[in-house]
Amino acid sequence: MALSLKKGVVYLLFIIFSSWSAAFSSLADEDKEKDKGSEREVLLRLGEWEFDAGGQVRLKGDFARNQNFTNFAFTPDHKEAQFLERTRLQGSVENHAVNLEAYVQIQWYGRWGGLDNRSAFDLYQGYIQWEKVLGLPIGLKAGRQEFLYGSAFFIGTNDFYNGLSWDGLKASLNPFEKLAVDILGAKMVKLNPRDPDIYLAGLYTTYKIVKEGSLEGYLFFNRGGFPIFHREFALIDSGQEWCTLGARLAGKLGRFDYELEPQFQWGRVEKVTGDGRDLIRAYGGHLDLGYTFKFTWEPRIFAAYAYGSGDNNPFDGRFREFHGSIYNDSYLYGDMNVVADQSGVTANNIHASGLQIWVGGISVKPLAKLNVTLRVHRFLANRVPSGFSKDIGTELDLPISYKLTKVISFLVGLDRFFTGRFFRQASGSGKNIDYAYIQAEVEF
Repeated sequence: MALSLKKGVVYLLFIIFSSWSAAFSSLADEDKEKDKGSEREVLLRLGEWEFDAGGQVRLKGDFARNQNFTNFAFTPDHKEAQFLERTRLQGSVENHAVNLEAYVQIQWYGRWGGLDNRSAFDLYQGYIQWEKVLGLPIGLKAGRQEFLYGSAFFIGTNDFYNGLSWDGLKASLNPFEKLAVDILGAKMVKLNPRDPDIYLAGLYTTYKIVKEGSLEGYLFFNRGGFPIFHREFALIDSGQEWCTLGARLAGKLGRFDYELEPQFQWGRVEKVTGDGRDLIRAYGGHLDLGYTFKFTWEPRIFAAYAYGSGDNNPFDGRFREFHGSIYNDSYLYGDMNVVADQSGVTANNIHASGLQIWVGGISVKPLAKLNVTLRVHRFLANRVPSGFSKDIGTELDLPISYKLTKVISFLVGLDRFFTGRFFRQASGSGKNIDYAYIQAEVEF
């Protein structure tokens, strides 16, 4: 990437950020006063009907060295910069008397400067939601919608980029106060050119065991695979059938927070070579622990461990590689997408399968609206080809977020991936990967 392009992106972002800061910083006190209002503000009320509208504009600059932004693969001696813009506009109509709401959200997303320049206009969400149907503890939500459960270990919204939404139906049951059950069936919306056809059906149950703690269980059937793939099977294969059984225990005890989420997967995938199908038998999960001190800056220390089973024998009729996520936003894998999920990594067509991930870090709040986090991620493979190291590498992330006003926020990240011996053996290069980003967002 030419140096002039990088400078242009940096200057453009600097001008925009400076303009926003100057234009809106004077509104900070006004925002505080508005926050004190007891009644939710909407655009228009007509009897029982409420009409509302809003939106979000996000500008982001990405910069990488020894990596490309098309598939986030290790690319020694390559430099790249890209500018991203995401605009979402939404409108809703709601009637509280009958608990009915109609919601529409459109999205324009563009990326320029990298190897994969593109822009797209999509209907991101559009649904009708009916709560307490006929006075019963049942809710229905039909149309294009997001799904987000737990900490997004299995399924999230891919919010770091252009998002993830689904066309389908979700029914919510609340038989009593502490129990909630979601039953859904949907097809993933193709927001990216190479997205496969993915169908998802299943249920997610949440039981509130304490005030700040819940026990959750879920079972999902996934036909068509996962958006992130390596060498094991074809990118587009409608014959893939995955079942994921999982549980989650999460909550807080005073200043201590915890999360435990194991998963087991079974099903069938096409064989790598020859005819027939392999049986899926894979497992994985994660454990997260944290503690927030009652000190100045509110420091929180945290640690996590994640495991995903691997497979380096494609000819035994069993597929043991864990694919536990569908475009999620889990912090476990780091910011850089060198490691996209727990299925493993590929360098120069050589695959390390299944991962162990160790995470440790600290976050502080020097100011009420400023948060600084330092994370260290250690990656080890579970299965590798004969003669290759299981040492994938270590990622160091430093994300810094600042909320200028109620509607304006900034995010800056400085990251480095220290490549392990596996990358040196597979690619012949031991160069480290650098990634930086700067983002501004306005919501209205």
